[in-house]
Amino acid sequence: MSDTAAPTIASRAAEEPKSARNTLRRRLVRHYLPLALASTAALVLFMNVSFFDANRYPPPAEIFTEGAKGALPSGDYPPANPTDRSQHDGGMPPQQPGETTPTTGATGGHTGPPAGGHGRGQSGAPTTPPDASQAGAALEQSHAGNQESVLRMRRYSTASGYVATVLLGLTLLIGPANLLLRRKTPISSYLRRDVGICTATTSVIHVVFGFLVKHGDGELLGYFFQPGDRSRILTNGFGLANWAGLAAVLIVAGLAVISSDVALRKLKARRWKQLQRFNYVLFALVVLHAVLYGALWRTTSPYTVLLGIALAAVVAGQAVGARLWHRRNQRIPTRA
Repeated sequence: MSDTAAPTIASRAAEEPKSARNTLRRRLVRHYLPLALASTAALVLFMNVSFFDANRYPPPAEIFTEGAKGALPSGDYPPANPTDRSQHDGGMPPQQPGETTPTTGATGGHTGPPAGGHGRGQSGAPTTPPDASQAGAALEQSHAGNQESVLRMRRYSTASGYVATVLLGLTLLIGPANLLLRRKTPISSYLRRDVGICTATTSVIHVVFGFLVKHGDGELLGYFFQPGDRSRILTNGFGLANWAGLAAVLIVAGLAVISSDVALRKLKARRWKQLQRFNYVLFALVVLHAVLYGALWRTTSPYTVLLGIALAAVVAGQAVGARLWHRRNQRIPTRA
């Protein structure tokens, strides 16, 4: 080896980390920062505008209360009419004009234990000791706090889930967009990988908030197995929706793990591309997850509209992309 060869190799070795740092810096500025800002803006919008409050659009009752045997109590959803709390609190129907409210007996719901059993007042009606009434008030306050937490967690979960859905749809539209704009379509691009990593991050956030939603039996396994028999899986809409979601989050996490130059070099281009095609399966599972949770029945929900737009865009984009790719790669017969 000549004397000039060693300095050349050393200089290349020194330039590679520098080039990698520059590439990462460009990706942070051009990809991650805009994606983070857009995702945060969408979450802020979904969380602060009442029109996007997921609790205003409850799913069909049979998906949860009947099929899941009370896994998500109907009381966790506020009533459509604030004056009607008969369903929400499990108590008495709203008072009609001219009616009086009973002062004795149980009121139902979570308003504390009924009066009685601890002595009687001047009229002979049973009275409740101060400590018991305080305990009832504390129980009611605790339930109200827990319910508020449930509603907030459900809103976070829905908002982050649909942000992740939009990001996932974007990963499936980058390739067709390149073909439509007559740009190069490499096996891998940093933009598609970075959007995929953001999709995986938002999906994990969605799952975390979903598990924080109060569950009827207090166990996460109740999302997947029968409450009374953990050896039997839930096969209704509620259970299948959660199983589809679990499969989706495992796939998106796996795709995020191999979204690196090191993984691309070790797996080789062909195998890496084959694994990345699980992105189509992932999108199908996400749509199935939303549909099983009752998306198609929430006709007034903006999230149903968002899901329909994402699905239509991905299907149309893939159809156009497949046609353009076939046309571009069609071999032209050569003359002899």
